[in-house]
Amino acid sequence: MQQRSETEVSKLLKQAGLKFSDFSDIPLPDIRRAQRGAFPDMRMAHLASALRDEFLQKPITGDLLCTRVGFQGASPAHYIPRPIGSYDYILIYCDDGQGWLELDGNEWTVEKHSAFLVPAHVPHKYGANPGQPWSNHWVHFQGKQAAEFCELVFPSTGSPVIHLPQHQEMAACIEQLYQFMSKVHTYSTLVAATGALSQLLGVIQLRMRSSEQRSRTADENIDKTVEFMHRNLARKLPLKELANIAGMSLNHYGVLFSKRYYSTPIDYFNRLKIQRACELLTTTGMRISEVGEQLGFPDPYYFSRIFKKIMGISPRDYR
Repeated sequence: MQQRSETEVSKLLKQAGLKFSDFSDIPLPDIRRAQRGAFPDMRMAHLASALRDEFLQKPITGDLLCTRVGFQGASPAHYIPRPIGSYDYILIYCDDGQGWLELDGNEWTVEKHSAFLVPAHVPHKYGANPGQPWSNHWVHFQGKQAAEFCELVFPSTGSPVIHLPQHQEMAACIEQLYQFMSKVHTYSTLVAATGALSQLLGVIQLRMRSSEQRSRTADENIDKTVEFMHRNLARKLPLKELANIAGMSLNHYGVLFSKRYYSTPIDYFNRLKIQRACELLTTTGMRISEVGEQLGFPDPYYFSRIFKKIMGISPRDYR
């Protein structure tokens, strides 16, 4: 796949009048100049190097600082070689299509809704599959805690590429980061950007996949049942119905759900109900019995017992 990417980029380099016998002969800035205009829908916000150095010395931004964020549409000519690595930690999220990553002498395919993170100062290459070029988001960052975030989100063992099926959640986090980075770079806006970047990395950590985790299909089927719970808070859901939605046996579903959410399905569903009950008790004038009935607890005493078990106090005391 890498060879096909290099073939596409070679066309642009020759059109730009550059002569070379090997890609290693061409500095990355020259490759980027030759690629200008080849990327549709590109947008980018970056921090000037002088400001970067200044804000790396300040509290909060010195721990985690976004230096660049952007998006590009599908282009078969996307090819980035960094033979000596980058000063930044680089996160790439494939929004659609397919790409590839070369790291530590190995090459990995990067599919739709997958991501990888390259540590600073590590040689690497990545690019699009010309036959099915990716569109992708990228985030560059630095800071005293960057290495810790990198290891937390992308452990050094196993594949550097992880699948993140909840793409809307990812896109929303990156968009928020972009909005902060596209403003005037004051300390306040960069602190906000640091918060958005921390949230993005936290979400990835929550959703990350590793070779020891359950299969991608099983995870997605478990997630379907959680979405079903959210849409049916007024119902009493038998465990068998949830297992059927996941396409699993009762026992298999219970085991995988507990590994993923650290709770049994029914306990998780009750927590969702009580979370909603707290909102209704705080924001409406509904009677406690009405709140319980709306959330599938027709017996007010049973509702109060479940509420106190989860929240530690009765619904009346909570209100």
